[in-house]
Amino acid sequence: MGNWLSAYNYDFALATIPVQIILMVVYYLRRQLPTKKSQYFWLVMVMNLFMTVTDIWACELNEVWQEYPLSFSYGLNMAYFISFILRGWALFAYAAEVADAPKRWGNIFSRIMTLPALILVVMVVSTPWTAAIFTMDPVSGYHNTSMYYSIYYCTWFYILASLGVVFYWRREMSLKLQMGLYTGNIILAVGLVMRHSFMNTLVTSFFSLLVILIIYLTAQNPDSFRDRKVDVFNRAAFSEMVTEFILSGVPFSCLGICVKDYMLYKAVYSTEPMYASLANIGAWLNAQFKGFYIFYFGNGQLVLLNQSLDYVDVQGMTKSIKERFLKSWHANGGVEVPLDVDTIFLSRSIPKVDVNSVEICLERAFSEVSRIDNPEVYVVDEMLLEKINRQEKIKIALGKALRNGSLEINLQPLYAVKQNKMNVAEVLARLYDDELGYIPPQEFIPIAEKSGNIMELGRQIFAKTCHFISDYDLAALGIDFVTVNLSPAQCMNKGLGEELDRIARRHKIPLHKIRLEITESATGDMDTLASQMQKMENIGVRFLLDDFGAGTSNLVRLLNLPFSMVKIDMQLVWSYFRSSSNMLVHIMKMFCDEKISIIVEGVEDKHMAQTLADMGCEYEQGYYFSPPLPVDEFVAFIEKHRNTKWLE
Repeated sequence: MGNWLSAYNYDFALATIPVQIILMVVYYLRRQLPTKKSQYFWLVMVMNLFMTVTDIWACELNEVWQEYPLSFSYGLNMAYFISFILRGWALFAYAAEVADAPKRWGNIFSRIMTLPALILVVMVVSTPWTAAIFTMDPVSGYHNTSMYYSIYYCTWFYILASLGVVFYWRREMSLKLQMGLYTGNIILAVGLVMRHSFMNTLVTSFFSLLVILIIYLTAQNPDSFRDRKVDVFNRAAFSEMVTEFILSGVPFSCLGICVKDYMLYKAVYSTEPMYASLANIGAWLNAQFKGFYIFYFGNGQLVLLNQSLDYVDVQGMTKSIKERFLKSWHANGGVEVPLDVDTIFLSRSIPKVDVNSVEICLERAFSEVSRIDNPEVYVVDEMLLEKINRQEKIKIALGKALRNGSLEINLQPLYAVKQNKMNVAEVLARLYDDELGYIPPQEFIPIAEKSGNIMELGRQIFAKTCHFISDYDLAALGIDFVTVNLSPAQCMNKGLGEELDRIARRHKIPLHKIRLEITESATGDMDTLASQMQKMENIGVRFLLDDFGAGTSNLVRLLNLPFSMVKIDMQLVWSYFRSSSNMLVHIMKMFCDEKISIIVEGVEDKHMAQTLADMGCEYEQGYYFSPPLPVDEFVAFIEKHRNTKWLE
């Protein structure tokens, strides 16, 4: 290398400079989240580069101090010491922000922890007059003074403080972040030891660079916060930014954009053209709405975040967005993809407790706007917040009930037309909470499916059904069998048959006493479902198709599955009695021709019951006969109505 004036070895320090510059350029060119973590990490990189350059420069200048004004030498050495101190403090501040320590412990914590660095900086600045850290003698040049090692003590203090903060809040951090911060601080400590061991080799910046690389790879890589396909911020970035805003008390608003029928368009145009279109949409939004942060949530959903957005702004933005979507988006290969969007608005005035509540709000708003024909923006209001709040309470109540095994079952009798008696019962899950009272299944079942609790819920209801059968003599009650609902998620469980068989064996219940109701929505993956049903049929399970007519029915697919019974949805039944449509007649005739037994739901009066019986219905269910009843009331009802002639 070149002929250096001093005896110091600069190899390590010089090698770090181009790496640091490249890293900083890459980091700077990628748009960063406006979080304190990003700001502190940038400060660490700047201070480390500044420290490296000033260290080399000061070491060289100290050899020829007489050729320059002493003020210049003082200034250069002071710049090195200040950057050294601030580098150590910034690394601690970064670790504290990762652990959210300033928000948890308050601003007083941040002020106290800044004091050591502040005191050292003041001492460095005062050095030309106090000689606190070093001195520049006109005759003999540069000399360390009594407080020189305090800059190293300060860095040791911040290393230990960083390790302490990470350890204290370890349960609130991911293992990846913990390991990154532990490793980084240990490496920095090793660098300080090496600096003392090899005083003539500038190694501090090298070890600092290793720390920066570790943080970059584990936490601050800009690409980890971007969706690679759409090239905007991803959901993890949204979580990071919203968490920062909420903890800091910064108000913000969100404008959501949802591509209508996204999954359908994705199936029609395939994945790549859709992602290319979304990337064009993201680029257009970035160019059109400066000052907004844009995030891709997946499934054709984008969110624009801004601190000052109000409803007046949203109306103009929505108009501009929908006008642009009147034209097609060009994908790869010149493919034109015509898309339409719904928009939602979450205003800054809506209370925001945590990032989870914000995401739930947006998800629910996206779901609500997809169900309604709303040409305007859908605004998140107090009514939606109340629904979300109730859902969260139901989720908690359901989890508690599953842990305690306190779910209940009700039974609703089915009237057999030919036998003229009640000889079948449907088992229905019931959830009770001290605060909410009885919660309807249409509320807690979807929550169980979404939260992943549906499997355990299904097991417990099946077990309680077996327990009911073992406690009561079905034959003595005149009940031939009971039916139990299966959710679509349960149907995809390849071990379902073995699980149900084990539960039935434990209660000594023959499986032919129970029939499983499967909804149309569970018939999407025909191959998997057919295989599942065949396995369970081999051990004695029988099936009925539930809620026929409630979804998009594919008769050919359904008739290829081993259903012995079909239950026609009440909405289809009611539409027959409330209009002149004969659809129900044709559907029932078709199933009769296929020798499939028919159950109808929603029978409300004797006229309906008699008419449906004349049409060929074998079983009827509805409030004309009885609502769902707790076990004891159901048994009493059956015994009381043994000889009731429901159609006479």
